[in-house]
Amino acid sequence: MITHRTFNYLPVPDKLMYLKGKGTVIAIRYTHVFEIKLYYLNNFFVEVYYHLLGQQCDYIGTFHSTSWLEPYLDHIKLDLDL
Repeated sequence: MITHRTFNYLPVPDKLMYLKGKGTVIAIRYTHVFEIKLYYLNNFFVEVYYHLLGQQCDYIGTFHSTSWLEPYLDHIKLDLDL
């Protein structure tokens, strides 16, 4: 199991490979430039920014705080008619 700190020290290609094998995609959101995938990995979150033109990874950020999940809340739909 990789730690948050160890993950941050990995080179970008290794981070992407690790996320594909061990991470869980929990949300995807879009801006006018990026597709942003949110992963959950061993007690921390990882955001990967893919440029819409070319799909290359432009940025990988990690965090623990759930306050950083706020941009994803608008994309959650709950069916409360049980």
